[in-house]
Amino acid sequence: MAKQRSRAYKLQLSREGIQLFLRCHIRLCHAVGDFLPYGTTLFVAVALLPDRCSGDDMVARLTDLGLARYAGRNIRYVGTSPALFSLMATLTERVARTGALHPSPQTWKMFLMALDHMEDLDDRAMMTAFQGVCPELNRRDGRQDK
Repeated sequence: MAKQRSRAYKLQLSREGIQLFLRCHIRLCHAVGDFLPYGTTLFVAVALLPDRCSGDDMVARLTDLGLARYAGRNIRYVGTSPALFSLMATLTERVARTGALHPSPQTWKMFLMALDHMEDLDDRAMMTAFQGVCPELNRRDGRQDK
């Protein structure tokens, strides 16, 4: 059986949420100096969280009333590596261990929180995360690391 090469992840965005995603995407493309798939931006945003946000920090961001402005009825699907699933499971578990949120936050809210967090960071942190996920993204696209 063939290994799954990509997976689509659901985002529920307001107009402001779409603009947030596009700002993050364009910023990452400029920093890298290349066209990138939208899924790369989502993967990088999530990859920034493990080393930079504790469970309590993520809870604070998830419960910040300002985050709600990015949520809406515009459903978008972004394809990226299936490896994002296990990374999201780890982060959701980190939030759950705080005991501050019940039930655990929906995945699309975690994605909004990750994008909001990405926007706050400097380019160096963003590029470090990009370089960290590049090997996985290269394998997903069928390219070999050199």
